[in-house]
Amino acid sequence: MAKQRGRKTKLFIAAGAVLVILTAVSLWALLGDESGSFDNTLGGAAQQTPVREGLILTFVDVGQGDCIFAECGGQTLLIDAGEKAYEQTVSRFLNSRGIKSIDYVIATHPHSDHIGSLAYVINTFGAKHILMPRIPAEINPTNAVYDDFLMAASDSGAEIIAAEPGVTFNIGEASVRVIAPVSNAAEFLNDMSAVVTVTYGDTSAILTGDASFAEEAQIISSGANIDCDLIKLGHHGSAGATSEEFIEKVSPKYCVISCGAGNDYGHPAESTLARVSKYTGKIYRTDRCGTITASSDGKDFTFEWENS
Repeated sequence: MAKQRGRKTKLFIAAGAVLVILTAVSLWALLGDESGSFDNTLGGAAQQTPVREGLILTFVDVGQGDCIFAECGGQTLLIDAGEKAYEQTVSRFLNSRGIKSIDYVIATHPHSDHIGSLAYVINTFGAKHILMPRIPAEINPTNAVYDDFLMAASDSGAEIIAAEPGVTFNIGEASVRVIAPVSNAAEFLNDMSAVVTVTYGDTSAILTGDASFAEEAQIISSGANIDCDLIKLGHHGSAGATSEEFIEKVSPKYCVISCGAGNDYGHPAESTLARVSKYTGKIYRTDRCGTITASSDGKDFTFEWENS
């Protein structure tokens, strides 16, 4: 009997592994269309309630991780969702906003501090469109968090879209443009981060995932317009992100850093803060402010924060 049970256990594990592989293969097959046959200007979706005026960017405090929620004209975009431990934090926030479903989800890159809660959020709220970068096979992660996200994305029935330069869509009157990853030859996952700009009226923001110096250099070389009023610093304000050249090109009026209080990495780095401070003294940090809300009326951003 013991041998039979052992054989059954091995078969069960093998079957589970095959299911995960098939899910990943089916998702990446959808992303594998190099012809660019999908419409890069994606359509709108059903309106959410309650509707707030203007563009609202909320940087949800998920400790040492990223979670950004954008609302405009009753349409919604969720970028990342922090570690798995923050599932309820993100869900409570979405419920507080009266969110019944999410129009667009962007998984910037498959690190757990960015996608750890996304599977739960997608399973709970649903998503109409999910964007993610094509990850080179040699750095493609194999872990339960990523597998859960891929399964949730597949089960959601959402349109799966490769996050690559040229992809644009609207949430309300705000335009979202993917400007990176420029290349799929990155050495590290951080430099495969989906980087987007969000434009509303005369205001704009650049949201950089965990992009470091290498990806920033590629973005600059691509000629993308990154002159923005607001920047969410790459990689939680680490010393290896937000280069002098990059921050000069962005030339922001406002800066947001998503990082955990007393984190083990020393984020944000003093060297990075010094570079940013040359351009703006208006630096908002989730480790100090808690959840941060940046609201645009099309002319400028105003800020509110939790720990005021």
